[in-house]
Amino acid sequence: MHQTAQECRLLGTSAHLTRFSSRKRPFVALSQTHCCNARDHRRASSGSRPFVSRSALELQAGPLRAATLGIAEAASDSIEATNVRPEALSQSDQRQRFDWYNQWYAIGYERDFDKKKPNAFTLLGKQLCIWRDGSDTWQAFLDVCPHRLIPLSEGRITDNKELQCAYHGWCFESSGKCTAIPQGGNASNPRTWATVYQCAVKQGLIWVKPTELHTFRSSTHASGPAQPDTSDIPILPEIEEGWIDSATFRDLPYDYATLLENLFDVGHVPFTHHASVSKRSSADVMKLDVKTQTPAGFTGRNERGPRKGQLGAQDTLFGAPCLMRHTIDAQASKGFSNITAVYATPTTPGRCRAIIRNLFKFKSPVPRFFFKVVPQWSTHVGNNTVLEDDVVFLHKQEELAVARGLGRKPVAQVYHMPGSSDNFVTAFRTWLNKYGGGGPFGPMDETWLQAAGPRLARDALLDRFQSHTANCQVCSGTLHTIQRVRTALKYSIGSLAVSAAILAAVALSASNSSIQAEAAQQTSQGVFAAGGQLLLLLSQRVVGSGNPGAVMASAAFCVALAVALLGVRGYLKGMENKFIHGVYPPPRNVKQPHDEAQ
Repeated sequence: MHQTAQECRLLGTSAHLTRFSSRKRPFVALSQTHCCNARDHRRASSGSRPFVSRSALELQAGPLRAATLGIAEAASDSIEATNVRPEALSQSDQRQRFDWYNQWYAIGYERDFDKKKPNAFTLLGKQLCIWRDGSDTWQAFLDVCPHRLIPLSEGRITDNKELQCAYHGWCFESSGKCTAIPQGGNASNPRTWATVYQCAVKQGLIWVKPTELHTFRSSTHASGPAQPDTSDIPILPEIEEGWIDSATFRDLPYDYATLLENLFDVGHVPFTHHASVSKRSSADVMKLDVKTQTPAGFTGRNERGPRKGQLGAQDTLFGAPCLMRHTIDAQASKGFSNITAVYATPTTPGRCRAIIRNLFKFKSPVPRFFFKVVPQWSTHVGNNTVLEDDVVFLHKQEELAVARGLGRKPVAQVYHMPGSSDNFVTAFRTWLNKYGGGGPFGPMDETWLQAAGPRLARDALLDRFQSHTANCQVCSGTLHTIQRVRTALKYSIGSLAVSAAILAAVALSASNSSIQAEAAQQTSQGVFAAGGQLLLLLSQRVVGSGNPGAVMASAAFCVALAVALLGVRGYLKGMENKFIHGVYPPPRNVKQPHDEAQ
């Protein structure tokens, strides 16, 4: 059967995930007795390898179906795995349980991590210390010094590129081996080693698999950590093909599962994101078809597509546990293709990081040029606005859903979803409950809600600085520049105001032009910025001419310039706020032109 271009695109991602499926499946035998629960963090030492057998995927019909089924190639009746809270699962479901730790998670863009000092990050409730060693390789340590349990991220990277604890100066090389105990002691004792997790860099992202690297802790073994197997990292093949990549991230005050559920709910876009990236008039009856459902995710298709079919069909892929991608191939009709890909990274109960990559491929070179000239911070601000369209009610929804029994009942008994537009939501929640134990931190029940903490106020939900700017190299740098310019403008405006006052006083009261010039020169010496010297020369010439009218005109010029700079400073204040806090009400609730027709 002939494959469409769209199916080939999905085949690229699915083929990569197939390699992951065939090498190390995310399921381990129940007999291993360890619990992959991010709520208690208990882990076994090594155990046997996961047992995997191939299922009869060849029986599935259709090229798209066959291609995307590759992401779960090893799913079968013999698959068993550990996960969370056995009492929450039925007896049949307990045979197939997901290992949340044996996965690669994108934790952030490499550019946003400080290369000169340790960085703290939380993944699945584990506190991590991310740092770069002497070979320019990123390492992921458990953020705990084995000596007195101090966070290693509070330490520093030494001149010889080792990680040093801030408390007593213990040093660790990239393998986790302790190399120095200043107070004395046996540094070769295995208990002095730091815990090292698997870490890699792919497509500009730092990835962590929160399972320990196998390291021979022997004095006879060569220094350095074992190398992780990165073949199962769920990359986006289109990036390797040179598609335009508009990348950003945001730390969100709701759960990983809430984020993915929202992303699979394509029907909300025209209403929630009206006046930001969509409009109510584009709402349409949707028929979403789930094509495949396996322990490793699902695929689906919106045959009509968004915007009432103007862009053609949209294909959706969920690569468990974190990858969501919507793909539109409108090359023939509109001259472009687009992929919206999101890695949903679970950090703590009720919190996650959304790593967003919007990929584009255009027939014309003009849009590519446009993407190059538009500053990155501008797209980041725009993405923050979109994410804030639903952050308030999604945060509140979690508490209401728990009260309705989300962690205890099938999703159809909690939500009323009469149409097929919610099919992807149902497919995701089905996967989460059947294979994922209800979520990375257990079922989203009252216990989970207590761990997630109290609901936040609106101002906290709309925070941009801590949730994005402070950890984004692009936006933090832009904010710093704006603040420096505003400071410079403040002093310039003050200097202009003083100069205008003195020039006006000179014009009104002075009779001796030389005295006037001397006074103007003395007061102009403190003028901040390059315009100060220009004002000095101007005042000298005008005052020297002995024309009070000209002196007064100079004062008026200073006032006008100060007012103009005050306007610029006010505009920059508005720009500064965009990096610090979101706005309320959202654009959809603000009166827009032509809203009556929608």
